[in-house]
Formats: sequence, C-alpha cells, structure tokens
Amino acid sequence: MRSIYYQSVGNPVQTDRLPRSRPTLQMLAPSLTLEEKINSLLGFAMLSAVMVIGVYAFLPKQGLAWLELFDLIFALPTIAISVLLWAFTARFKWLNHGPFLLAIGLLAVSRNASWGTEVLLLSIVLGILTYAFGCHWLAVCTTSPITWGVANSLRNQWQPQMVVVSTFIGVMVAGLFWTGNRLLFAALVTLPLTVLLVPAPDNLKLPRWRVITESLASWLMYEAKPLPGLFQGVVGQANQRRALTLLVFILVAILLARWNQSPLNQVVAFAQTQTEQVDEQLASQGAGIFERLRYGLLAAGITLVTSVVLPVVISMTLVVAANFPLLIEAAAKRDQASSNNAVTPVFEELRLSPDLTERESIYLGRVVADGSPAIVSKKVLREHAHGLGDSGSGKTSLFLCPIIEQLVRSGDCSVIVLDLKGDSLELLASLESAAKFAREKHRLRMPLKHFSNQADRASFAFNPLSQVFWGEVDLITRTDILCAACGLSYGADYGQGYYSSANAAILHCAIKTFPNVANFVELADCIGEVMVTAKKRELHPEIRKAGVHVHEVIKRLAACAPLNVTQSTPHHPGVFRDSINMVELFQEPQLMYFHLPATLSPSAAAEIGRLANYMLLAASTQTERRVPVYLVIDEFQRMVASNLEYMLQLARSMGVGVILANQSLQDLKKGTTNLIPTVEANCRLRQWFGVSCSEDQERLIQNGGVTVDYLSSISETTGRDGFVSQSYSQQEQIVSRVTINDILLTTDHPLRSFLRISRGEGYAQYGGMPVAIESTYHISQQEYQRRRKLIWPAGEGTFVPKETEHGPTAEGSPAQNTQSSPTKEQWTTEVIGEAPKPPPTSADQKSIEDLFQQLKKDLPKNIDPPMEQP
Repeated sequence: MRSIYYQSVGNPVQTDRLPRSRPTLQMLAPSLTLEEKINSLLGFAMLSAVMVIGVYAFLPKQGLAWLELFDLIFALPTIAISVLLWAFTARFKWLNHGPFLLAIGLLAVSRNASWGTEVLLLSIVLGILTYAFGCHWLAVCTTSPITWGVANSLRNQWQPQMVVVSTFIGVMVAGLFWTGNRLLFAALVTLPLTVLLVPAPDNLKLPRWRVITESLASWLMYEAKPLPGLFQGVVGQANQRRALTLLVFILVAILLARWNQSPLNQVVAFAQTQTEQVDEQLASQGAGIFERLRYGLLAAGITLVTSVVLPVVISMTLVVAANFPLLIEAAAKRDQASSNNAVTPVFEELRLSPDLTERESIYLGRVVADGSPAIVSKKVLREHAHGLGDSGSGKTSLFLCPIIEQLVRSGDCSVIVLDLKGDSLELLASLESAAKFAREKHRLRMPLKHFSNQADRASFAFNPLSQVFWGEVDLITRTDILCAACGLSYGADYGQGYYSSANAAILHCAIKTFPNVANFVELADCIGEVMVTAKKRELHPEIRKAGVHVHEVIKRLAACAPLNVTQSTPHHPGVFRDSINMVELFQEPQLMYFHLPATLSPSAAAEIGRLANYMLLAASTQTERRVPVYLVIDEFQRMVASNLEYMLQLARSMGVGVILANQSLQDLKKGTTNLIPTVEANCRLRQWFGVSCSEDQERLIQNGGVTVDYLSSISETTGRDGFVSQSYSQQEQIVSRVTINDILLTTDHPLRSFLRISRGEGYAQYGGMPVAIESTYHISQQEYQRRRKLIWPAGEGTFVPKETEHGPTAEGSPAQNTQSSPTKEQWTTEVIGEAPKPPPTSADQKSIEDLFQQLKKDLPKNIDPPMEQP
C-alpha cells in the first residue's frame, strides 16, 4: 500500500516541510485524560518499586565488581564530557540526558564507589532534580497567554532563587548522610512544614494541595508532540524527567540501605520486633500455621511497601518543599494571566516575535487533535481566504474580526471592509479597536474612513468618477470597469454577449460624448441624452432598446448622495477634500469600512460594493504599491457576478488579498451562473464553521483525503465437542479522513471548525487536507456587547445626506448651491425624481429634428405620420 495513504486523521502535518526555525509561541499540549493519567502513574510507580526492590535485594554493600571496567570506559568519560559541555554552553540538557544519568547510576553501584562518592553523587543528582523540577513548573506556568518576553523575564528573575534552593538541598542532604548530624536531620524533617507557613499570593486561585499535585503530575506526565508552537519542556521530555526522578530514588535507596543511621533499619527492626511479638501471642493461643503465616505475610508486606515508599517520599518531599514558594508564585502568575483574555496576548506574541516566519503569520486557533496552534502565513491570505458557516456559527466573531484585528495591529498594511450584512457594527468596531492599538503602539496615524449608503448616517464621500487616476484611464477601460462593477457584463454567450455589448456600447458612447462627466448624476443624464440624440452610426437603434438597463442602474447610483460628491456640489469643502481615495490605501496603511446592508439599503448595495472593489483594483494598477492591501467582504454572495473569477485573479496579481465570508457554497449558484469552482480554485484558505448543507458536507468529505484504517473482525466456531474457539483478524483498508460524524460533531461545537489550506506555507503544513481546529473569542463578552451597540461615527470630512438635502451639512455649514442664480427666465425641462437638466442647445435641437425625420422614414406606409407641432 502506498505510504501517502498513511495520513493522520487528527493532524496530517507534513513535518518534512516545516521550517527549521521554531516560533517563540509556547502553548501547553492538552492534558491527558483521567484514565491515561492513572495508567501512566501506575506504570511509573511499578517501575520505581521494581528498581528500589532490586537495589535492596541484589545490590551488595560493597557494590558490583563486574562494573569496574564500565566505570573507566563509559561512566567517568561520559560524566566529565557532560559537565564540560554544561559549563561551556550553560544548557541544562547536558545534565539530563540518558547517557549522563546512566553513567551516574553505574558509578553509584560500582564496587569502587566509596561512601563519600555515593553521598556526593546523591547530593548532585538531588540538586539537579530540585532545580529541574522548579524550572519545569515555572516554564509550564509562563507559557501562553503569558508572552515570550514576559516569560523570559520571569524565568531570569527566579533563576538565582532556584540555583540557591537546589544547592541548599544538595548540601543539606550530603551533610546529613556524611555526618549524621541530628540538627541537619531535624532541619530536613521540618522543611515540609514550611508549606503551611508560606503565605499564598493574592492572585492564587488554586488551593495549595492542587498546586502540589498539578506540579507533580506535570513533571511526570507532561508530553507534547514536537510541533511548532507547543511547549516541549525546558528540561527534556517526560521519559527524561522520569529517568532523572528514578535515578534519585535509586541513589536514596542505596544510601538508606548502607547508612548506619538509616530509618530503613529502624523500620525493619520494628517490623521484626512486632512480628516476633505476634508470633508469640499466636503460639500461646494455639493458632495454626496458616494463621501465623497470614500475619507474617502481612507484616512483611507492610515492611516491604514502607521500604519502597520511603526513598520516594523522602526525595519528592524535599524537592516539592524546597520549591514550594516558587510553585505557588508561578501558579499565581498563571492564574492572573488566565483571568484575562487568552487570545490577545497570542496576537502580540506573533507581532513581536524575533522569528520572521512567525511575525508574518496570524493565529486562527488550535488543532483539536494535539493542541498545536494554527499559525497561518499572511502569504496565504494574499492568495485569498474564504470563511463559511451558518448564521450564528461564528464566522464573524471567530474568523473575520480576529483576522482584521491581527492585520491592522501589525501596522504594515491597509484593510478595506465591505459589509453587505450590516446588521451590527462588529467589523467597524474591530477596525476602530485595532487602529487605536496601532496608533498607541506603532505611533501610526492609521486613518479610518467609513461609508454608508443610508441617508441618515454620516458618511465620507466616495465618488468613483472623481478618483485621482480616473482621468488617466482610457475610455474603453472606463467602460469595462463600470460595466463589470455595475453587473452589466452577463457573459460571452449569444444572448448574454448581445446585451453585454449593448450595455458597453451605451456607456462608451456616453463617456465618449461627455468625457468630463464628474458623477453618476451627470452620467445618468448623459446616458439619457445619448440614447435619444445619438446618431445611428454612433448608437444603433436596437442597441438603445437593449441598453435601457444601463440607464436604470446608473440612476440608482445617482440616488446615493455620497457617491456623487464633487467640488461643485453643495457640500462643505472638507467633504470633497477628505473623500475616499483608493490610491491612498497603497501609499500608507489606512482603513476603510463600507456599510452596505443589502436588505435595508435604499440604493444599490451590490453595485456600490463592486464599484469599491473595482476601483481598488484599478487604483492598484495606477500607483506604486508600497503596502499590501486586504479586502474583506462579508456576505459577498450578494454582490457576486459572473466576472468574479477575473476579479480574484486580478486581485492576486495586484497584491490585494481578498477575504470572503458567506453561509454556504450553494449560495454561489445563481440561475445559470455557478461560481463554486471559481471560489474553490482561487481561495488558498477555506474555513468551515458550520456545515449543514448536504452538498457542502459531501464536498468536505471528498476534499478531506483518505487514510488507512484497520478493519477488525472476530469469528467463533464450535467444534464437535462443543468447545467454542475464537479467531481475530485485522485488515487494512482505505477510508475517508473526514467522516460525516466528524462534520456533525464539529458543526455542533460552538468553537470548532474545519481549516483547509490548499498549499502549505510557514508553520501551517497540513498537506492540503482539512484539519479540525478550535478557536477562542479574542474579546470578552462585555467588549462584544459594547461593540454591538457601537454608535455610528461622525467626524470631520463626513456629511449626512438626509440633512444636506434640507440644509446644513455634517460640517455645520449651510448647504449652498455653488452655481450662480439665473438672471433671466430660461426654458427648462424637469423630470420628477431626477436632477434638473440644462436647456437644449442648438446642436441638441438639430439632433431632435434628425430623430423625428428618421422616425418618419421608418413608419409603415399605411400609417399616417403624426402631425408636426408648429
């Protein structure tokens, strides 16, 4: 079977493609289940018991003679080399690797080891264990959400204290075994009582016994896969920590077995005395041999258990008691950090990371299978991203808002948001919050301009026909941009191509005839005029009939006041001066927000969204692109058109990353237009927050890849003698990595989603396969409610269209008409609901007369022509 089929169901990370560097982000791996903890603890306890019993039973007091050769060949050189490497590199791993620990153990049980050597070895290893235990717990408590810089500061701050404590324990134990001083014995016995006397820090939430049990469990059982972003441990993996602990147990057992003042001797003597007394009592009562044997085995068992537990209790009690002030202080720091938002510090960690790959990435969540962080490179977003999810599944709060805030916080890009849902102002609030952060941290201006097509809301002006680059674009390109943005390009088929050409012909004729048109109000008038006055060779009569739709679309845009602000319109001068200029997005980091609720909008939200989109792409071709730009479109299916593929491809080539969000892929099927293949082919990242549609479920299963599973079967056969035999068989088979149950359970979870990156980048190397991740809200519930209730902003450079129509603008100035009042009566034509038109010129009258003459020629012969007016 092909090796490529053996892909992990949980996290198909391709380790060979990961960068050589490692991120500074350190997250704890998920804790083991209770069953796994019990099994691991029982296994280590049994191994410790076997090793201690082996020391008591098989190690003579003089040591093992046959190990002398290994002392010279292996033990002494290994210890010397390890100590030298530790001294020169200051890296603790040289004192906690397997060969060094094995060399210490061989030297301790050798016949050449004197009492002083054994005491010295125990004091050294016990000091190493004390230091390593404190370092491990401190590192565990200072992982994320505590940032890397703060964690390093705390570790360096407590480093001298751990060195002093470990040295103190080693010296005290060495002095006790060497001299047998009762004062030293009393000091070590009373040391655990300090646990009760040390005052608890204010921020500590756990009781003391929980801190002790958690620190011990973490020391013995914490294990993480070697994946980027997961805390691997500062003193080695779990097997190395358990080996160091087991070596201390063995050394303590050796010294207890050989020490004249050992409590082990007292335990054995007490057990023998009690056994003899019980035997005498049983004999006097006439008890049988079985009863005496039972009591004898009970006494022997208790003695054996006590002898085995004694080295363990002595070692770990001293280690925990010596580190206890550090344990509770570190736990308090962890509790304090956990009480705050756990995601925002991760954003800051990535932003300030010294690792370039990590610094150019964003955080999306943690892989459910192993807890590794999903750190996605911004290069992936520049090739477009797509978020999917049912209403209320979290695609705004868990996908769009975190991505927007991380992009803006970096301070090196521009972000423009098209909000076609507009039921709340979460996206605008995310822009404001991130912009405030960038101004405070980066000293960047980060201006934020907002646009609304609702007449009662203050808005910055956005006139596509007054963009600084618009005059430099040729007429054909202007026509193509307006047709694409207004949804007037229907395709290249026979019928679609005809009406698309008609729309383009009318627009081109209007722009060619009136090249200095300044807004959509004027453009609508110009289109209406050319449809009436254009000559046949300029605009065919059939084209005029087919192009009525153009006029209606442009009139809808003319009804939106913020789209039609010019220098000559009755607004405060600052409104035009501060209007939205797409070129500025590529010059310096800026933010823009378009509030376009398609359901409540009085004007064409889809056309305005496409106008902003195409003006952004057109601006990218007419200016130097100094900063990257990200375009975020929420509920983008409301503005889709058949030219979406071209738009996405052009955006990628122009350095504009598009981030899309909608409910289902099936929303991209409209009539005969199917944009699902377009979005799938042009979006490098896709994230599903809820998959309820059966077609989407099937598509996710197909895109999930395959893996190898084992089919187990049990068969029973009954022989002639009635004996039943069972046979077991296992067979490999290829199955889908993602099943319908995986989809249903992930959809049901409020924080989980499927993430798929078609081509891996940086630390996100998942082989193009979907992986289940769990995200976390990056803001508190109180902050979320505040953002939802955000008041629509207003400020300098904005105006309220509804107020402008009746007089004052948002700047507080009266709405004065900049055109001079007429001094004499003039002939005018006024159409209700449209802007007033100027009187016809002599050329216009001549065109009207030509039109009537043409109409008379085209009338059938049997119909009388209409009577001409005098």
